[in-house]
Amino acid sequence: MLFFGSRCERLCMIQFSLISLIPNLLSHLSDCASPDLDTYASTFTPAATLKTSSRPSLLAYMGLPIQIFGKGSLFGPYTPLQQLDILADSNRTQSYIVGSTNSLLLQQRDRYSDILINLDESSISISNPSLRSALALSAADRRWIDFLTQTVTSTWDPQNPSRPTTLAYMGSEEFIRLQFEEYLLALLSAVKYHLYISDPSSTTKILDANHDPDPITDFNPDWLAAWRLTPSYALFTRSTDAHLFDIVEPRHPTAGAITIDDVQRRIAQQIQTLHLDDRFATTKETVGKHLATGKERVREGVERLWADIEAFKEQRRKAALENGGLATNTTRTQEARRGSAVSTASASNTPEKQRISSSSAGPPAIPTRFASAAAAAARAPDMTAAHASVAAAGQRAGAYMSSWGAWAAEKRKGWGRGATAEHVSGEAAGEKVPDAQIQQPVVRRPGKKK
Repeated sequence: MLFFGSRCERLCMIQFSLISLIPNLLSHLSDCASPDLDTYASTFTPAATLKTSSRPSLLAYMGLPIQIFGKGSLFGPYTPLQQLDILADSNRTQSYIVGSTNSLLLQQRDRYSDILINLDESSISISNPSLRSALALSAADRRWIDFLTQTVTSTWDPQNPSRPTTLAYMGSEEFIRLQFEEYLLALLSAVKYHLYISDPSSTTKILDANHDPDPITDFNPDWLAAWRLTPSYALFTRSTDAHLFDIVEPRHPTAGAITIDDVQRRIAQQIQTLHLDDRFATTKETVGKHLATGKERVREGVERLWADIEAFKEQRRKAALENGGLATNTTRTQEARRGSAVSTASASNTPEKQRISSSSAGPPAIPTRFASAAAAAARAPDMTAAHASVAAAGQRAGAYMSSWGAWAAEKRKGWGRGATAEHVSGEAAGEKVPDAQIQQPVVRRPGKKK
């Protein structure tokens, strides 16, 4: 087990606080400096008597402290680089708890640690897969640790961590240490009870009705199986009485049937083990980015659509204005031509011509179908309107010239009949009318004034 942190004081304090949760262990660390030392196990004397009113007597009789730093074990709160060879020697060092502020061990965590506790990041990493099942908590273990953490959290005083906010026993340091002591005593008693009921040589067994068939199942069986392989377990079994369960009840402190709260704790543990929170956080972030990108694209698409619609409307408006201007120019051209024809006709009408023209029609007006054709051309597209305007102008010019020619022919006929009548009347009276006195018809071109 490797502790890593940048602050040396906090690094050492955390490790000593951890091992102090095992009763009386801090006062029995004579063999922790080297994996070759085994003084405690060779000089240990089992307790022969028990005084229940004395806590040290009870702890010694129950086999505490559990000596985890014996032969093949090492405890180094601040391990120098010179001891890395000892840590890497698996034949000599089988287990250890060490601390370091050197990032070299952090970079080679797989080589020097099965469990890494990073104090700077407040994280625990288990690199050895075989330890995961042994370190898992049972339902009763989760119930017990949840009760402990909730009690401490609800009474924690950040201003004065040494005492709870209620100034009472619940949540205090003595409360925490007593909870671990009670848990370890129940564990050791349950182990002895399990050995007792599992021993086939015992013929007389009177089982207490208050005891569970096998209370060891409330603790993690994988952890117990791994503990049985250590020198610490061998020292415990040979130095303690076989009937410890008669002193302390072999029952988990929070033993009981599985409840809904236990199921919720189990699910929370699985989520934490699978790192689902991190995965969901990454997925949520990715989905959020895609949603933001899609929203932006949809907004840009809508803006482009509205821009296209506005451009189309503007194009239609300009086309309508251009078509309206063409129709206006065509109407103005027609009105100008009509005014020119009327002025020409009025200038040509003398008294004699008025008499002659009274019996005949003047120049025909421009047919209305041309105006309707121009209006239809104005509503047509640009090229169609241009072609139609040219065709309509040609038709109007041809019709106008034809009507003018017909009108001029009628005028010539009238003038011819008037001159002949005067000549005949003069000859009938016996007078000869000179040719010079015969008025010649005056032909004026339309559109010109004399």
